[in-house]
This record gives sequence, structure tokens and C-alpha cells, in this order.
Amino acid sequence: MATETFPYSYAVNANRVVDKDEALVIEPDAESLRAIASSYDILDIRGLKAEFTLKPYRKEGMRVVGSIDAELSQTCCVSLEAFDSSLSIKVDRTFEPVSSKPRRIRDLNDEGEIEIDLESLDPPDVIIDGVLDLGALICEELALALDTFPRKPGVEFERGDELEETAQEETEKKPSPFAALETLKSHKED
Repeated sequence: MATETFPYSYAVNANRVVDKDEALVIEPDAESLRAIASSYDILDIRGLKAEFTLKPYRKEGMRVVGSIDAELSQTCCVSLEAFDSSLSIKVDRTFEPVSSKPRRIRDLNDEGEIEIDLESLDPPDVIIDGVLDLGALICEELALALDTFPRKPGVEFERGDELEETAQEETEKKPSPFAALETLKSHKED
């Protein structure tokens, strides 16, 4: 997770969680909320609060468990009206420092490729230079949870069935080009 691609940063020292859990509440300021909203095409973010528990994971890793709650104003993709929505995202991610050790041989198949089981847990994300950017984690989880085509509650997309029926009726009234060929063929035989 590279921090330069995210509009908000909240760095924590990954070594601070050694043998006990630590609770942390993160609420970005108004300027940061505007930057996040601008980056993800959101009209406005009225509130964003992340409540995390940082837990030790293996030797030098960290597990981040908690939730992110956001109050947003978005544009409806059907009516183009602004509407308010809220998100509640559950977070459970693990992080480990970059390992300089090569992959174990048993992780490789006969062709020397790493096989990934899609049913297994995701591998840990990377802690870069002993720093974990929880702001980048918040932005990433928010971006993944946003609806690609937000729709205001109660707004229906009108399919235009009436237009299709009118077009079908018009095509039924017109003679088929094959019917014209059939008439030519029958005149030729006479």
C-alpha cells in the first residue's frame, strides 16, 4: 500500500504494538475530508470516523481490527440529484514488514510458480520502513466500499419499454426486404 497514491495519511510506528492491544480513534479534519471527497468523486463527506484496535501479529507484524463509519453526500447516477448516504465498513487486516527472505520451496509448484488458494485468507499487507499508514488503509477501504453507480433511494431507472414497443410496431408495419425478394422471385417464375 503506497502512501503517495492516497489523499490522507495517518502514520503510526508499527513497533509500538508489541505485546498488548491498543485502541485508536481517527477522525480526519475538514481539509482532509475535502481531499478524500475530491479524490473519490464524492460531493461531500460530513463525517468520517475510524475506530481501530491495533494487535500484535506474529513477531513483528500488526493486525488492525475495527470499523470505519462515514456520512456522505453523493450524486445519483440516474437522476443526477445529490443524496445523503452512510457507510459502515468492518476492517480486519494484517501487516508484516517486508521480508528479505526468498519464498520457501514448499510454496512453489512443480513449475516454480506460487499457487494461491482463493478460499484461504489474504496474505498480510506490507509495513514499509517500520511505519503503517492507517490513513491509506482508511482511504483504500472507503474506495472499495463505495458504490460505483450510487442511486438515490426510491429512484428507478426507466428502461424505455414504450419506445421499444413503438419501434417494434413500426417494423411490423413495414414490409420485410425478403418479402420484396419473394415477390420478385414469384414474378420471375410466371
